[in-house]
Amino acid sequence: MKKRMIIIGSNGSAYKRTIPSLKDSKICEVVAIQSRNEEKLKSICQEYNIANYYIDVDKMLQEETFDLIYIANPPFLHKETIEKCIKTNRAIICEKPLARDYKEALEIEKILKNYQSPFMIAHHMRHQRAFNDIKEIINQGAIGEVIGGYGQWGFNIKLDAPSSTWKLNKNLGGGGTLSDNGIHVIDFILGIFGNPIQVLGHSRLNSFKETYSNETMMLVYDDKDIVINSSHTMPYAGNHLLLYGTKGNIEIKNAISEKSIKQIVITNETGERIINYEEENLYKNEVENFIKHYLNNEKKVNQGTTLEEGITALKLIDDMRSM
Repeated sequence: MKKRMIIIGSNGSAYKRTIPSLKDSKICEVVAIQSRNEEKLKSICQEYNIANYYIDVDKMLQEETFDLIYIANPPFLHKETIEKCIKTNRAIICEKPLARDYKEALEIEKILKNYQSPFMIAHHMRHQRAFNDIKEIINQGAIGEVIGGYGQWGFNIKLDAPSSTWKLNKNLGGGGTLSDNGIHVIDFILGIFGNPIQVLGHSRLNSFKETYSNETMMLVYDDKDIVINSSHTMPYAGNHLLLYGTKGNIEIKNAISEKSIKQIVITNETGERIINYEEENLYKNEVENFIKHYLNNEKKVNQGTTLEEGITALKLIDDMRSM
């Protein structure tokens, strides 16, 4: 039987990515959606054969029968939405970032302290075969000990997009590009290497009035340094992931994006090895992996980004910006 999911904040990323990705899912069904735009809600329900829509979050939580909640509204609404959702004692997926900053993330942690149901942050990049392969390649020592790396997600933000209204507002969006797109790279690196011992970096306030348009972070580990670049004004970014070791390297072009990784190139003393991948829908994967791991008890499935990891990512951003 399919798990029934409701979505809070369905007009933005959820409409563009999550809802379409689940239309053919065999294990998940979107049964109700919520937003403030009634006409858009009616249109989405008709387009994707969704049974019900709501303007009021509380009414949906009270009236619907469901197994999990997807919180897809902007980060400045996450805290109050989570406070409402935990009253249902249902499983929760929360869109990234968890909060606007580290302080607010700690407030959410307190809210969830005694929560018994599953909670995951929606970072789609972990939910693909290539992510697991990268970890395995490193663990097997194919490139020796990793001593350096670089990851990037840059793009040219659309100023007329509705989301730009809050993304470019310091009080609503978190303060810059690392809080928006760059946090995906941070999450990817945390998923591979764990927490660093120090963070360094620089943020540039050179294109917008109050948010950082270009930021570069360096995660310092005992034996390696990983550089992360994030931009809201870089239309021709490569968005590559590069990892360099004592015996070889891993190079992935266009690794960090909305789409899955197409190819990994591993080079070491034995030569060059290329792994090609069929395209995966990462937004479908993250929801289905959540259901499989937490609700269907398939523990071998990727568990996704934990609350602790989501908090760590925001702490790293705040620590870097306060230097």
